Amino acid sequence: MLSMSQLAFIQRSAKLRHAAAASGLATATAAAIPAVHAGEQHTIQVGLIGCGGRGTGAAANALSVPHGPIKLVAAGDIFPNRLEASVRNLARQFPQQVDVPPERQFLGFDAYRHVMDALRPGDVVILTTPPAFRWPHFRYAIEKRLNVFMEKPVSVDGASTRRMIELARQSAAANLKVGVGLMSRHCEARRQLVDRIRNGELGDLVVMRTYRMHGPIGAFPSKRKPANISELRYQVQRFHSFLWSGGGVFSDFYVHNIDECCWMKGAWPIRAQGVGARHFRDDAVDQNFDTYNVEYTFAD
Repeated sequence: MLSMSQLAFIQRSAKLRHAAAASGLATATAAAIPAVHAGEQHTIQVGLIGCGGRGTGAAANALSVPHGPIKLVAAGDIFPNRLEASVRNLARQFPQQVDVPPERQFLGFDAYRHVMDALRPGDVVILTTPPAFRWPHFRYAIEKRLNVFMEKPVSVDGASTRRMIELARQSAAANLKVGVGLMSRHCEARRQLVDRIRNGELGDLVVMRTYRMHGPIGAFPSKRKPANISELRYQVQRFHSFLWSGGGVFSDFYVHNIDECCWMKGAWPIRAQGVGARHFRDDAVDQNFDTYNVEYTFAD
């Protein structure tokens, strides 16, 4: 299938940047622009929050967009090795587009604030931390009037989901652009399929089935915590394994399948019934099942 970059929305942001004087969306006051960026009013500045593999990949996607100019100017994480490796690798790949000196490399749970403080209104922030932190990061991005790319999933439970829905309303009211890494939405073939469904070529959708099969990947399974790391940092580092930090593997991986079905249907389900089981766990301490089966019912 044909696919688009997960950060294709930045192409449109480039046009917004050039129209800033008229729209006010990306206008920054002189006081808000760091001296290092003087004379770069038309450069889209990007901040990266969460410097693991997905975050580094998302930043590379952003810097690869042909429209621009685009520059990475700040990065943050709670793990020094990930922060350093991400900035180093991106600078090697995009030497003219990475300007992240040590003073704009931030460590700690408050790093997200420092990264966004280094940006101007209308710039772009990439949110790729574990999803437990998505809503406070998104809230601050709205306060700073930043356009956002965030990875899925965007919440881990009912409370954080309701927060994200409200924040989405606020971002839309502020005319901010928000992209989410739901890969099906960036597939041109699927977009054409949705159009054909909407035009009635398939008739009424009565039953949809979707499958995903794979073995343990990422931080899906986790052994007991080693002695050289705190419990909190261990569960953040291996967030796929713990429900509070990542929502569990079903939320993280199957969200694509669920999203695709709801998109095709043009509605959200009103009921879900599911079963799951653990089979091959050995001494793993994570909170995931090995198999999942969920039936969703729509209003009709």
